[in-house]
Amino acid sequence: MARLRSWTGFVFAALYALAFAALYLDYLRRVGTWFADLPLVLAALPFTLTMRALNGGAFDFAGDMTARVIAAALFCSALAYVVGLIVETVVRAAIGAFRS
Repeated sequence: MARLRSWTGFVFAALYALAFAALYLDYLRRVGTWFADLPLVLAALPFTLTMRALNGGAFDFAGDMTARVIAAALFCSALAYVVGLIVETVVRAAIGAFRS
């Protein structure tokens, strides 16, 4: 069974979560202005596109939808972890092949 722990994945997920939190705080600071949640919506794009595909094309997302913002942060952080895990696995395999 392959290992599922990855420091690279943890760092990627932590950075994405921190960026997402910063964008949410920026949204809260600019609430009520035009396109206040645009950076947050762009950061949540992987979540939004996945949910649109699962729901048949219709899915609303905005900064004032707290449950969806939390779900998007968790989903995107998990996705960043998986990307980091894949990157680390490929690098370890390349280093292992180079050493052999």
